[in-house]
Amino acid sequence: MSHREILQRASLAHACADALVAAVAGVALYASFPPVGWWWLSIPALALYFSRVDQARAPRAAAVTVAFGMSMWLPLLDWIPLSVGSRPPWFALALVQTLFLLAWVIPVRWVQAWPWARGPLAQATVYALSWSGVEVARSRWPWSGFPWGSVALPQVDSPLGHLAPYGGTPVVACGVVFIAVLVRRMFTHRDAATRDERWFSRPLLAAVALACYVTPAVIALPNQAQEGFLRVGVVQGGIALPGAQAYRREGEVTGNNARATMQLARERQVSSHPIDLALWGEGSVDRDPLAFPGVAERVNEASEAVGAPILMGYTNLNERDRVKNWLAVWEPGVGVDENARYSKHVPVPFGEFIPFREFISSFATEVAQSSRDMEAGSEPPLMTVTARDGKAVPLAVGICFEAAYPTVIGQGVTLGGQMIVTPSNNYHFRSSGESAQQGQLLRMRAMEYSRSAIQASTTGHSYVIRPDGTVLSATGTEQSATLIADVPLRSSMTLTARAGDRLPMAVMAAAAAIGLVGLAGAWRLHSQRRRHPARAHSASSGQNVTHD
Repeated sequence: MSHREILQRASLAHACADALVAAVAGVALYASFPPVGWWWLSIPALALYFSRVDQARAPRAAAVTVAFGMSMWLPLLDWIPLSVGSRPPWFALALVQTLFLLAWVIPVRWVQAWPWARGPLAQATVYALSWSGVEVARSRWPWSGFPWGSVALPQVDSPLGHLAPYGGTPVVACGVVFIAVLVRRMFTHRDAATRDERWFSRPLLAAVALACYVTPAVIALPNQAQEGFLRVGVVQGGIALPGAQAYRREGEVTGNNARATMQLARERQVSSHPIDLALWGEGSVDRDPLAFPGVAERVNEASEAVGAPILMGYTNLNERDRVKNWLAVWEPGVGVDENARYSKHVPVPFGEFIPFREFISSFATEVAQSSRDMEAGSEPPLMTVTARDGKAVPLAVGICFEAAYPTVIGQGVTLGGQMIVTPSNNYHFRSSGESAQQGQLLRMRAMEYSRSAIQASTTGHSYVIRPDGTVLSATGTEQSATLIADVPLRSSMTLTARAGDRLPMAVMAAAAAIGLVGLAGAWRLHSQRRRHPARAHSASSGQNVTHD
């Protein structure tokens, strides 16, 4: 065997080992999300992944990133086959999200061609801004984007979550990645990127990382009411599985929620201290109550039994033969005000509408072959309910996955919403981690906007969340259950609410600028290779560190 063959085999073995380590890091990052929920793994997982890419050439960094991304996204999204009925869309979505990671890793590796970018703080800043910018981009594109899986979300349980009111998920994600890079550099075997490394360099990095992690804990996240309280009853009526068959039987799902509401009305907590509002889940009314008198009668019976309006969800077809997913308030003895409804703004691609339908429906899933798309709504994501004392209470609303979109929830808050409400269904996902992951997203929204938040599910987890993101009460999945809570109402605006979309766009612009700097670095490396082949190898490795 020639010397060249030995080196090639050693290089291949090294690359395979790096990919294996990156896969372990991906699984660890997955475990920081529900249903596992080991939030403290986020930073070590990212640090381990960075250790495999922050000194590799672009091709190896890309291969390692594929191993990392797929090992994180596939288990995180294991509920996709339950929803769409087949595995290919699961793999496709995981791959698309991994491609965004590739769009991050290659430019930041090229940036390391510049000497100024190789120090620990410079590298941490470049990595943090570019990573957060790529997360913002994939949360918006393609179509409505996919905000799931942000490294900011597990931080609802860490001190870094206290940054949420001051910039939302982009700022929290920046903090996570910044600290992860510092942790990585602390454990580098030989940090050649820091030319004059002193004995105190590693302890200083440790001190900076610890300070960045712990200091946000001093930021207070208030829970006190500013506009009084709203006493709510959350009703999770339950659905007999398979859910699609239950919805074919007129009045069954409506009846489940009506019975649970009547049982709630008989509870001593309600009879002695009546509620102001009952919250039902998305699709909790299985037919349009304006078109089906029997269904309307069941809703009204429940509303009169509890002596309060019901915020409910249902779907119908509009004049364009498109599905509309509605939230409406049923007043006891009165019914629905059609001019005060909200319809879903962000239908789910490939779930509630099919892009390129004619092409995809010919070979895709049962969902893709459905005959009608959902039409996005245009109503403001704000609904007003009247409390028992006659006070009008504005609610920022979204439906199901819209808990993941600050553009929806944030708009409702800036329009005056004093509480966040996101009715959901979740029957497609059964007892998987999807509903808990959605609850985690809603906890982040509560922290970003300093609002109480409620996820009222028809059959998944239902949550009552305080303005500081902690869970006041919750239900299990696939069961009939109710929750009662006095929810504090707040009206002050956080920096995240006031900034709106400007801060995420600024972070995305910074990531684009870093990408341009990376392209310039790639050209610099190319020029060096042509002029000085031996020196170019050193530059392409970032003149950084040897693998440890």
